[in-house]
Amino acid sequence: MNRLAVFWLCVSVLSGCKDREPETSYTRGSARIGASDAAYAITQHVADQYSDLYPEASVKVWKHSTQALIDSLVNQRADEIVVDRALSPSESAFFAGHQLKLFTYPIAHYPIYLLVDDSLAVDALDSIGLRRILLGSATSWQEFGGADVPITPYAPLPGDGAWNAIEYFFGGLDSVSAVVCSTNVRMMDMAAGDPGALLIYGLKLQDAGGFKKLSWAAGESRIQANAKTIMDSLRWPFMTTFTYATTHMKSDVAAGFLTFWVSNDGQKMVMREGYRPASVPVRMIQLKSMDDRIEQFAIEDTTS
Repeated sequence: MNRLAVFWLCVSVLSGCKDREPETSYTRGSARIGASDAAYAITQHVADQYSDLYPEASVKVWKHSTQALIDSLVNQRADEIVVDRALSPSESAFFAGHQLKLFTYPIAHYPIYLLVDDSLAVDALDSIGLRRILLGSATSWQEFGGADVPITPYAPLPGDGAWNAIEYFFGGLDSVSAVVCSTNVRMMDMAAGDPGALLIYGLKLQDAGGFKKLSWAAGESRIQANAKTIMDSLRWPFMTTFTYATTHMKSDVAAGFLTFWVSNDGQKMVMREGYRPASVPVRMIQLKSMDDRIEQFAIEDTTS
């Protein structure tokens, strides 16, 4: 055998000895998913359950503001995000205008609560009163049957689902008088000790120690809600939609995680955690478990 033949034989043998890249599938590999403040807890919970079910699948969840996450998706710095609202028509149009694919999936709903101090003798608020408070024309709880305590509204960041739900109900607000808070936890910290605080709050109520939920005034109809925002009845019109958005459609861990989340089992998990399950489109993929058993999830429309 001549030297050239020996050389190429060695090259082929050495090439075969190189480490192969690890196989990526719906249940093997890793995914990084950005989640907004309100959506972080449920996203992390489902991610933990998915990783427990499929130990070779690692789903890392990181937190940022809703608008920052959408911007990251637009600028292709993130591939998968979970935010606490649907993307606006202008945001969706931006993707199309820049030849970027966009796939969005509603995964859960949760109410936006109006919270006040436990000691405040006010139990209900109507749309006129809320609008006056946000615009700064109502400044004391005495106007609503409470003590003569100054009202201090605490609002989430513009672009967050909680604020969008309020704005959408009123069809927009020209100007707002409120303390803007970067997260719900920050809002709770800033409002602590303020007897006149009014919080526009998007986390679970068991995390809202020292505050109580205001009821929506019975028979309230003076400012009509946009019909699309009424999930249950006009008794409580403020709901937000947790939305999974991605610019990729791959056969990877992120796709497996998403399909698990919108499956019947995933939506039951959403309910057990105290959220309202979403209505989702049909999507089917195959998930390969550790014992090589193939499971198929036929995703059907799920309603509460």
